[in-house]
Amino acid sequence: MNRSRRIRIWPFAFFGLALASAIGVAAWNHSHTYPKRFAAVVEGRIYRSGSVSAAQLERLQREHGIRRVISLLDAEAPETLAERDAARELRIDWHNIPLRGNGASTSADRERLRELLSEDGAGPTLVHCAAGTNRTGLAIGMFRLHHQGWSLQEVMEEMGRFGFENEPHHRNLREALAAEAALAAAKTSPHGRQEKGP
Repeated sequence: MNRSRRIRIWPFAFFGLALASAIGVAAWNHSHTYPKRFAAVVEGRIYRSGSVSAAQLERLQREHGIRRVISLLDAEAPETLAERDAARELRIDWHNIPLRGNGASTSADRERLRELLSEDGAGPTLVHCAAGTNRTGLAIGMFRLHHQGWSLQEVMEEMGRFGFENEPHHRNLREALAAEAALAAAKTSPHGRQEKGP
């Protein structure tokens, strides 16, 4: 390769390297300023994620108006206690329904989730577990079934998009969602399904 050709290629190579670096920095910044798998379920009403730090919670309150958190983590875990204290400092209404990591739940757990997800006037709510997959998938699936008229298949497909692996040890979670789908169907009004959210 002659010298003049090398000189012409150099600016493009430099630009490519600079662009790749900028994309990497932006991705790193997003992953450290937002919780894992953070997403809006219904913008301005329900959000989902994995575990959340005090700094991330403050940012979510500032940028998305989060006024309530439903944590599905172990009640005695140090990160849960730290989050609870951060929520108190930020005057965020904080609830804990501890579920197992594989998303297993009891009928009492699900009844409490239904109550919380049905409350009018609670304000923008963050629902989260550690990874934002199994336990959060159960809670958000319940919201989709009971409030947006989604089918069980649609719920399971969305869970897959958020990393749900549908393994044998998720049997309780699958059965719980099937039971919730049946309950939602039994309560469906004769006016048809509600409009689906995003």
